[in-house]
Amino acid sequence: MKPFILVLLVCFFSFRLEAQDCTELKNDPEIRQELQDLANTAANKLMNCCSSFGGRNNRAEIHWEKDETGVCRTRISRLTNKITITMTAYWNGSVSGAQYWIKGRLVVDMENRTQTWEKISDSGGFSGGCGKSCIN
Repeated sequence: MKPFILVLLVCFFSFRLEAQDCTELKNDPEIRQELQDLANTAANKLMNCCSSFGGRNNRAEIHWEKDETGVCRTRISRLTNKITITMTAYWNGSVSGAQYWIKGRLVVDMENRTQTWEKISDSGGFSGGCGKSCIN
């Protein structure tokens, strides 16, 4: 029985270490590009839904670092089969020229093929649910 518990602890410890390494996804060029493509598509949807007059110079910045609790902001869960991309969408207003941004989490459920948006903060002036309505 003891070897079985030891194997479980080693697996758990290894999984825990792997889960805490935020550079794994960032350093894999293929995965990084796929995540960036998802973020870029979401940024475009956010601009189109949240900006009254559209915009230009749309871009998405993925946040790869750990949050205040030590969890990677951008991660793939093998347990839930979900991808979480913490990102900021930026664009310049087509009329004002001012830069606008919305920070949040794009959650992609790989089993159901659905995406949800959880807004964290923004540059101001956006309705509370503008991101949810266009991504969900």
